[in-house]
Amino acid sequence: MGTVGEEEWTISEAEMNVFKQNSKGVKALMESGITRIPNAYVKPLDERPTKLAAAEADYLSGNEIEIPVINFAGFDGEGHAQVVKSIGEACEKWGFFQVINHGVPTSVIHSVMQVCEEFFDLPVDEKMELYSDDTLKPVRFGTSVNLSKDTVLEWRDYLRCPCRPLSDFIHLWPAKPSTFRELTTEYCEEIAALAKRLCCAISESLGLEFEYLYEVIGKHQQVIMANHYPACPNPDLTIGVSPHSDPGGITILLQDQVGGLEVFNEGRWIAVKPLPNAFVVNLGDQIQFLTNGRYKSVEHRATVNAEKARISIPTFFSPQANAKIAPIPELLGGQPPMYIESIFGVYLQRYFTNKLNRKSAVDSVQHAP
Repeated sequence: MGTVGEEEWTISEAEMNVFKQNSKGVKALMESGITRIPNAYVKPLDERPTKLAAAEADYLSGNEIEIPVINFAGFDGEGHAQVVKSIGEACEKWGFFQVINHGVPTSVIHSVMQVCEEFFDLPVDEKMELYSDDTLKPVRFGTSVNLSKDTVLEWRDYLRCPCRPLSDFIHLWPAKPSTFRELTTEYCEEIAALAKRLCCAISESLGLEFEYLYEVIGKHQQVIMANHYPACPNPDLTIGVSPHSDPGGITILLQDQVGGLEVFNEGRWIAVKPLPNAFVVNLGDQIQFLTNGRYKSVEHRATVNAEKARISIPTFFSPQANAKIAPIPELLGGQPPMYIESIFGVYLQRYFTNKLNRKSAVDSVQHAP
């Protein structure tokens, strides 16, 4: 398993449609006993992850680069100003950072990771009861990113569950495993409290009122997604998730210790080193619009490996669907707005009804130069 030659593989549109219609997810595909990925998952040569990522090259040369790690313990005490300063610097330079000592109980973290793993281990037919290739369906089990639009599939299965307001959605969540709803609810409540504090810290770093960004992007829509990336026979030919930025406000990611998340920074891909019980935080497109580009959403991707399956659990916080998003006047500093006003729900629908394409959605609302 592993490296295959540099030749191109192609699949006809008719063959791809048949493959999609019969797909029950990547995990089911691996359990069927394949030893080479189907052509439907083979990326064109210029879209494959590099065999030696920039971060790995730096590591081997003794110049390892990592995204900022912020100790959040001081936020409610004497270290408040330093935490806010560190978050502001991370947002401006990276758009990504990890937080430790964040207050979410370790027991809650371990429980949600375990129950999500149990969900993906369910029999295929039970998971398929929640299957849909409709990217606008609220609760769904799916595979790849946008099965109706993707011309090459991606090495990922996922479960998507909106969780705000909880009463509107929890009855649609998986009934199995039997503890899924209880444990995931507890996790969602803890992560929502953390999101509020992070939004307030980002607001303060910008010189805005403390709860400004929480009121705009943090208190309206909350969606949890569990991703499962099976071990892959040919990880150099495919990808878990293609390069993209997140469309919403802020994303808080819990990942296991396998690794695979990469962030695009200053022209190269940087591997995000998993830290036990830490969260990876990244800014979405709406913060880029609100700050007139001072803080940017950042492209990231998920690679896969030949040895171990990986699970990650992002939670997305976004504005309400009818919110009008435009650069905040106080942050313009005499400069013209870079982005036109957009309605978040319209932006989100356009984002999810197309395939992932780096930051093309951001470009669609940028003022012409």
